[in-house]
Amino acid sequence: MKKLSVFIRAELEVPDDWDLEDHPSGVQVLKIGDKFVDFDIAPLVTKSLDADAEWSDSDADLVEDVLEAVVGLDCELELTSQH
Repeated sequence: MKKLSVFIRAELEVPDDWDLEDHPSGVQVLKIGDKFVDFDIAPLVTKSLDADAEWSDSDADLVEDVLEAVVGLDCELELTSQH
């Protein structure tokens, strides 16, 4: 068995009224209005070799196989103000 590490870094420009909050479940989340947003990985699949191939999560069995292989996941959120 091999171990695969996936590092994903995303930067979003968000409205000033979106904020970070500690959710009672113990995770830090993005609060948008009365909703809470957490981030997770979503495996996407294609069979195409085309440069403009469409990627989707519609292959539920393969997506499930990939997600079942996840043994750890950490999400760190940081909010900074831009002036």
